[in-house]
Amino acid sequence: MSLKRRGFTLVELLVVIAIIGVLVGLLLPAVQQARAAARRTQCASKLKQLGVAMHNYVDTHGVLPFATITKINGTGPPAGSSNSRQNWFHLILPFVDQQALYDQFVPRIQGNQFPGSWPEATTVVPLFQCPADPLTKTGQQGFHGNYIPCHGSTNAGANNTFAVTDGMFYPISSVKFSDIQDGTSSTIMLGEIRLQSDSIAASGPGNVVCGGTHDLRGRYHNTYHGNATFTTLRPPNTPVGDVAQYCNGTELVPCRSCAGGSTETHARSWHLGGAQFTLADGSVRYISDGIDQLTFQGLGTIQGNEIIDNF
Repeated sequence: MSLKRRGFTLVELLVVIAIIGVLVGLLLPAVQQARAAARRTQCASKLKQLGVAMHNYVDTHGVLPFATITKINGTGPPAGSSNSRQNWFHLILPFVDQQALYDQFVPRIQGNQFPGSWPEATTVVPLFQCPADPLTKTGQQGFHGNYIPCHGSTNAGANNTFAVTDGMFYPISSVKFSDIQDGTSSTIMLGEIRLQSDSIAASGPGNVVCGGTHDLRGRYHNTYHGNATFTTLRPPNTPVGDVAQYCNGTELVPCRSCAGGSTETHARSWHLGGAQFTLADGSVRYISDGIDQLTFQGLGTIQGNEIIDNF
């Protein structure tokens, strides 16, 4: 007597498929959240490394690196020129295992040459890129990165001036840790910004292009000091657009105006609900978009005498 094999009925197959679909639907968000958490952890690790590099720089030179400078060894544009040839990024390279890259920059900078298309200017240094940012790239004007220092709680001032701001970094600054009277554990040193593709033309509401098709925010070479630093004027990921040169503002990296008199680059990230920052003591903190605006402003100053307990 032979037995016939009984296969799955159509209803049973549909039930199995439905169950698999439900399981995938439940697992996919969990996988996405795990990946986002991993990227955030990697980002925090990079900010921590940059904090250590800043402290090592101070151990060597006695002061923090300046935000930007134009005049090098008596050469270059006149004092006050907007063409910033060197900034904190170049100075910190030897302290992040990039001595060879730094050595390539030195003669270029001292020769007051435009660095945008040089091979060394387009060299990607992964340490300065957040893994969560899909737009991280090397643009037509050189390498762009997500991590820049904080110049304080105000705008950066006009591009053709060397305005002293109330934070740790500004043009030709020489701030010491002992200058931070507000406390190193409640003063922001570094933070995140979102990047914008150089090649995106203005399109859609609120987008602006002024005088060019490249975006200086996050650019480390031949940039303006207001684009090489950020402000705590508004909380992280503020819907208020930046004020920046040649900004190709989109809904992802808002820009409300080209900078005629002053610049405002705000802290932004691709992490849900906030952004990450390196404090002056070297620790890394995640700060929510919902932080009180005055509290966030206080975190950007070094001698504001603000009382900041929890943030």
